[in-house]
Order: sequence, then C-alpha cells, then structure tokens
Amino acid sequence: MISIPLRPIPIRILFLLALAAGLGWLGWQIVRTAIGDGVMTYVQRAPNLAVASQIEGADMARAYSPNDPLIHWQRGGVYLNAASEEQEESRLAVALDELQYATRKSPEDYRVWLSLGRALDRGGNTAEAREAIERAVTLAPNHFDPRWSFGNHLLRAGDRDGSFAQMRLALANRPSALPLVFDYAWDAFKGDGKAITAALDPALELKPKMIALLINRGRVEDGLALWRSIPAPTPDDIQKVSESLVNVGRYRTAYEIWSNANLPDRPQPDAGSLLANGGFEGKLSAAPFYSWRLLTGGLVKILLDRKKPQEGLQSLRVGFDVGGNLAFTIASQMAPVKPSTAYRLSFQAKIEDMESLSTPIIELYDPALELSVPDRVRAATPALPNGDTDWKAYQLDLTTTPATEALKVRIQRLPCSEPPCPITGRIWLDDFKLVEIGSSRGR
Repeated sequence: MISIPLRPIPIRILFLLALAAGLGWLGWQIVRTAIGDGVMTYVQRAPNLAVASQIEGADMARAYSPNDPLIHWQRGGVYLNAASEEQEESRLAVALDELQYATRKSPEDYRVWLSLGRALDRGGNTAEAREAIERAVTLAPNHFDPRWSFGNHLLRAGDRDGSFAQMRLALANRPSALPLVFDYAWDAFKGDGKAITAALDPALELKPKMIALLINRGRVEDGLALWRSIPAPTPDDIQKVSESLVNVGRYRTAYEIWSNANLPDRPQPDAGSLLANGGFEGKLSAAPFYSWRLLTGGLVKILLDRKKPQEGLQSLRVGFDVGGNLAFTIASQMAPVKPSTAYRLSFQAKIEDMESLSTPIIELYDPALELSVPDRVRAATPALPNGDTDWKAYQLDLTTTPATEALKVRIQRLPCSEPPCPITGRIWLDDFKLVEIGSSRGR
C-alpha cells in the first residue's frame, strides 16, 4: 500500500484544497445535471408551451447537461415535433443530429433508436429509418411502441401484410390498443370486415371487443360470424355484443343472443306484463332488455322510496333541482315486441311541489325508427302537471310498424323552447305494465 505523507502543514493544505476542488466540481456537475433534467421535464410536461419556448427549454437543458444521452434524445424529440408542426426542415436536421448522438452514447436503449427511425422516416430516408426501427424492435421485441412503429412504417411502404403482422404483435403486448389498430385496419382494407378479421386475428379475449367494433361500423354479419367462433362466451361478452347490436337497431338478434345464453340472474318480465320490475320491487341491473336504466351523474336524485307506494313495497322517487334548460332521460326499459301489433302501457304517478315550464313526460316509442324517422313513431303523455297530485293512473296505446322489433319505455324531461328553464319538485312512479291488446294485420 502506498501512503501519502500529510504531516507537513503545507501538504495538508494542498490536499484539502484539491479535495475541496474535486468535490466542488463533482457537486457542480450534479447540480448542472439536475438543472438540465428539471428543465427538460418541465418542457415535456407543459403541453400548452409554445414551440419556441419548448425549443428554448430543450436548448437550455442540453447546455446544462451536454453529455447526457437522454437529454440529447429528448431534445431531438422536441426539434422533431417542431419540424412537423411548423414544416421547418432545419429543425429536422437538428433532431437527427441529436438522435444520432444519443444512439452512439446509449446504443442499447430502444427508445432512442425508435425516435431516430421516426425522424429518418420524416426526412424521407426510408431504408435508414427501417434499420433504426428494426434495431428498436430487436432491443425491445415485447414492447408495443417498436412493433406499432414498424407496422406503420411498413404500411406506408406498401407492405400491408407485413404491417399487420407487426400490429398483431403490438396488440398482443397492449390489448387496450385494439380500437386504434382496428381503425388502421379499417382504412387499409376499406371496411372489408372479413379481411380485417383475418388481418388482426384477435385473441379469444379480444374477440368480443372486435365484434362490437365491427357491428358499430355496420359490419353486423361479419361480427356475428366472429361471434359464432367463440366457444363459451362470458356474461360480459354477451352483454357487450348485445349492447352493440342494440346500438345499431338489431334488437331481435340482440335479444336472441342475450336470451339464449345461460346468464345468472337474467331479469324476466313480470306476470301479465312485457316489462320487468314494473313496480321497482326488485334489484336494478344493466341488462339490455327487461331492465331499468337510470340516469347517473347526480343531475337528479333517484331512489327507491318505501313511503306510501301505489303497489307493493316501494316506488321510484325522482327529485328535481335543476337550474338550466337541460334535456335528459331519467329512466328507460326496452322490451322485445311483435311487428304490426297494438300495445298498451299503463303506470301510476304522483307529483309534489313540481314547478317548471317543461315537466317530465313518459313515452312509448319504437327505437328502430329513431334515426330514420325525424318525429319517431311514439305515444307520449302530456307533460306532467305542476303543483301536487295524488297517485293517478296513466295509459298509452301504440301500434307497432311492420319493421318493429322492440319498444322502449322512456321517462324524460324535454328542453323548453325559451331558456332558462329550471325544474324543481318530486315525482313518484309505480306499477308499469306493457301488454299486447291486438294485431293490426288485416285491418
């Protein structure tokens, strides 16, 4: 072991000065690095920062941390975004210099290669861009971003099959990205549902989401073909697909899927009615049929009230204290019905302290015609009266059309023609029944 004699006082002083200088230099480097990181973090977390300010911050960060490859990578990203936003090619050149420096200093970081590939792609250097992105894929084969970027690169290069091979692998790493990948496939295959299904080849757990996407885009038969490939759909799968079919007006098909499934606690219509839980005695569910869907979000106060119901043990109470001219559906329930058939809806309502120029109405209408017929085929009560009333019986009759597959009972508040239009007060509802009263065929 070599020892340094420190006994003479001058040597001690020189040693301490050198040590202090070294520690001071090291501390200053640490402070500079921390300042650079802090500035760059601020730039990246301030989305509303102007482009010029982003560049100024990135330049400042590099000035404080000139040897940090991550700062160079992040500065390259700032300049790349600025080049894309302002079509300023000189900034693209700066981005490329920064990202190439970062790859030299940090060659095992897939992120810097991925950013370099994107910058090269932006500059039209297709071959070099592919090499950089492939390097990122090699370094991080199980990450979403490299596979996704490679798929995009191949799609722009005209290699559709290769592109979606990469996107399938990206999707395997991030299943939540299915809607994004589906949008790309929709455009690439021009809405061909069969081709999209083959290209994405979704895993079993993703099939219900894929089916819903196809159905909502109007490719119902393609979605149903994929549905038949699921050996044992879960209750959540059945709910998702049924809801999608309801959304596009395929009520009969939705009901067949939902009613034929072995679902636990599936609601059933009340005795002598086509509605379920018409007296609000049972628990509420989120089923697409035979279930009350209640307004959420706290706009009105909805509760099951046991004080003096019209029938049974409880009724539905709705409290209003709404200051604006708002339209909203308080509750609704859908039931499958026959075409060209007359139906009658009956219910009871009680009112207390109601005050508004637009009080609630209850209506029975055909949702299949909601988008195609401006006024919709419906029967509706007059607006409920202001003030107070005891329990009162109401009745609506409606004859369905030849195309009708389901009817919906809806309790809603319509907007006033002249705002503002507040509403205050309470209503109680009970004893809803929907019955068939005759066929219109041959009339």
